[in-house]
Amino acid sequence: MNPGFESGAAGWQNTGTAGAAAVVKGRAYRGKNAVVHQAASAWTATTTQTLTGLARGTYTFTAWYRNTGLTTAAIQASGCGDTAQSLDLPTAATWTRATLAVSVLSDSDSCTVGITSSSETGSLTVDEFAFTRNVPGRGGDMPVGGDITYRRLNAAVGVQYADAYGRVQDVLDILKRKDFNLARIRVYNQPGTPVVYNGVPYNGVQPGYQNLDDAVENAKAAKKAGMKIFFSLHYSDWWTNPGIQTRPAAWAGYDQAQLEQAVYDFTVHSLTRLRKEAGVRPEFMSLGNEINNLLLETDRFNDPAAYYALLNKAAAAVRATSPKTKIVMHLTTPDKWLYNDWITKAKTYNLDYDLMGISAYPFWTNQTIATLSNFASWTSALAGKNVLICEVGYPWTPDAQGASEQTYTEQHNLDPDGPENYGATPEGQLTYMREYFRAMDNTGVVEGVSYWDPISVDQGDGPDPNGWIVGGDVGVEDTAFFDYGFPHKALPSLDAFKTW
Repeated sequence: MNPGFESGAAGWQNTGTAGAAAVVKGRAYRGKNAVVHQAASAWTATTTQTLTGLARGTYTFTAWYRNTGLTTAAIQASGCGDTAQSLDLPTAATWTRATLAVSVLSDSDSCTVGITSSSETGSLTVDEFAFTRNVPGRGGDMPVGGDITYRRLNAAVGVQYADAYGRVQDVLDILKRKDFNLARIRVYNQPGTPVVYNGVPYNGVQPGYQNLDDAVENAKAAKKAGMKIFFSLHYSDWWTNPGIQTRPAAWAGYDQAQLEQAVYDFTVHSLTRLRKEAGVRPEFMSLGNEINNLLLETDRFNDPAAYYALLNKAAAAVRATSPKTKIVMHLTTPDKWLYNDWITKAKTYNLDYDLMGISAYPFWTNQTIATLSNFASWTSALAGKNVLICEVGYPWTPDAQGASEQTYTEQHNLDPDGPENYGATPEGQLTYMREYFRAMDNTGVVEGVSYWDPISVDQGDGPDPNGWIVGGDVGVEDTAFFDYGFPHKALPSLDAFKTW
């Protein structure tokens, strides 16, 4: 590859304005040479190399650079079987490492990688390129885990989990031995309350579970298992997502001031109970769930001041009660327009938070691991915040457990295994999640990955006692890490949490 240009420009191609890209001695990060983009007048320049004979998989492309203030500068990859990938190279007076994820979608494929720039002044100096395949390892320091909220409900309705040898155990004991070390715990205000969604009445979620009492017990158990806690208040009695953010029934009719106070009080109360009864101060806490444009029925477009005021009030409660907890703002699937608009307005209203949260699934987005992880990097640069991947999933089977049932991917006619096409099998799930964890960690900005839903298992054909609502089906058993037997035995893909 001639990564440091010690053999001059051998293997590399410079295009654009004549003379604007050249190998220069004495300006290297390491060794003697580096490539420099610079000219006496306006220029464009691109330095690329085409790599061939690549094996299918996820790669990491890196370079060291200095940018003295160019109009545009980017690291890029194209022709790899995936959509073109690119990340900006911000101004940097000292040597800075740039990282770009690359997905190669078939064996013996080629990929063109490099840098591009344009400006009238300044210079871009780049050295020590590297293009490496992400391979299974021994994990890393980044917390990886997922949602465990259904643990007590599932136990109450007779679900049993077993390890790979068939030994029945608490699901957390099975997970912790696979280095599953981040436990997401969701909270609804008053489970059991029915709602109307798109004009259709729905039953509530199961009363007595997924509430604060349930969360305290799950948090105790997760802490005992040595897991970090990702606490998620939905500020609703029911499921929340970009399309529905129903106020708790007890808060119906509140004006803005009353609603802000209710949010503050409930947040303080929740964190206080966690600390006093479970001995837990969460490492991460999301204020709402997939709050793209709605929170507590408050519309971000129609009344952004009220929307961001609610979030700031919740954030103030966290700072007052659990100041070391990192506050997460959880939006849904990657969309640059949405995230740019949301983050821009968050700055306008001085929103107090620590991390951007992203739901980043292959099947909901039909995007590669490279696109998803590069989106995390782009989001971090835009917000000036690190990132938490709040949701991801991958199916181990194309089929629901019940003969008459359909999984959510089937119901929505989604490609279950996304562009990678590793297959909806335990082996495919293992391969995908290993590469996903590694790619997210390699960004340097992702602080953790939470899987949805690692333990959600079905109880048979038809409505389940642990369904998504009372009288509903589970629907996501195909993305769990446990099979369809009784007891539900751990799949080989659970090793992904330990061997990424």
